[in-house]
Amino acid sequence: MSGIDRLTSLRSHPTAGPAIRRAKAVGGLGGFLIAALIGFQNHTPFAALAIRALEVGLGCNVVVWGAAVLIWKRVLVAQAAGAARLRSQQAKAE
Repeated sequence: MSGIDRLTSLRSHPTAGPAIRRAKAVGGLGGFLIAALIGFQNHTPFAALAIRALEVGLGCNVVVWGAAVLIWKRVLVAQAAGAARLRSQQAKAE
């Protein structure tokens, strides 16, 4: 494979991996906190509040993870296309 860069996974990508993990954390904590605040405002018993907040936090974690993976795949495909276009233009110029 001379001249061809090796593809990398989202997990091992230096920018995408940490960004996806950070988005998952923020999504899960955000969902948990919002559900807990709504429960406190409605005077929900603590046991029910905790279970619902955990469920919403987990759901938000999964949804945000899926969205982050989808977005980063699109970004990396666009970056690869741009790099290929640049390499093609450089080869034509030589």
